[in-house]
Amino acid sequence: MATPNRISDHIDHKTARSICDEVGDRLQQDLALEVSPLPPYLARLVDELRNQERHLIDGVENWRYR
Repeated sequence: MATPNRISDHIDHKTARSICDEVGDRLQQDLALEVSPLPPYLARLVDELRNQERHLIDGVENWRYR
């Protein structure tokens, strides 16, 4: 039984990478137009994570420069 041909058998790695990058870029552009804001609960959680991260960074920076 013959194995089916794959695209990767017909194009080089550089071309395949370029195609993947272009598809990814277009998907990001298309999806960005459809993105809805986070629900309030998730937005609060994200804000809380950012605040915790800032406190950790500030704590490390303050500790280093004492």
